[in-house]
Amino acid sequence: MNPSQTTNNQSDTESIWKALADPTRRKLMDLVRESPKTTGELVDEFDSIGRCAVMKHLSILENASLILPRKEGKYRWNYINAIPLQEIYERWVKKYEAQWATNLLQLKELAEHKSNIHQKTEDMIMEQEAKTIKILLEIPIKAEINQVWECLLKEIHLWWRKDFYTSSKTKKFIIEPKIGGRMYEDYGNDEGLLWATVIGLDGPNSIELKGHLSPQFGGPAMSFLKLSLKENGHSTVLTLSDTTFGAVSENTKKELTEGWKMIYEDGFKKYVEKKVA
Repeated sequence: MNPSQTTNNQSDTESIWKALADPTRRKLMDLVRESPKTTGELVDEFDSIGRCAVMKHLSILENASLILPRKEGKYRWNYINAIPLQEIYERWVKKYEAQWATNLLQLKELAEHKSNIHQKTEDMIMEQEAKTIKILLEIPIKAEINQVWECLLKEIHLWWRKDFYTSSKTKKFIIEPKIGGRMYEDYGNDEGLLWATVIGLDGPNSIELKGHLSPQFGGPAMSFLKLSLKENGHSTVLTLSDTTFGAVSENTKKELTEGWKMIYEDGFKKYVEKKVA
């Protein structure tokens, strides 16, 4: 081993000891050890210190390679990496505990290919648990199709239920009516939460969106939402079609159905009919 390699190993070990010295970081490790967590889920566990402090702790753990982040759509997933801990064990503990039996070193080879190990793990989980749920709602609205379309996209911030906001920072809800446009919560200052992306637009007839359902709301899963409008005399029928694929259950379907009814049958329908009355 050359001197530079020895220096690097010492630096890596010091960063690990430093990362583990803080009780908050040890708790973060415990949470991620139970199962991969999104950054938002981890922030929710530490109301007393705030998001910035949690992000700083995560950065220190990431620099020490104890937590491996992975960006999936609008979410940042955090995974435990046991290899550095195992290497410390091999260096400092094993020679004093000859009877210690472990299989963790078998992960070392896989860890060297960490760019795809998490994807393989997720694929295995999806194969075991992936399901498809479909929701179909038809909502008659006493208004002309162009009026409904205008309210649906350009006035969504006026009728979208605030109790469906995911953050107290949300100022308004927005759909950008264009291909590639965003459906998102706007926090201001270029911050917010992306719900979905517009993948199809045919005004005033339909809009299609592709989004993700986080574990916090019944996933992880991928969703495809289509809102279609059809004239029916002096009224318009809004058809909502939601197809969700992933780690979902019948309870997820029930909760999504109730949620869409509250948003579109209650919030949107009443807003449009009151406006045009």
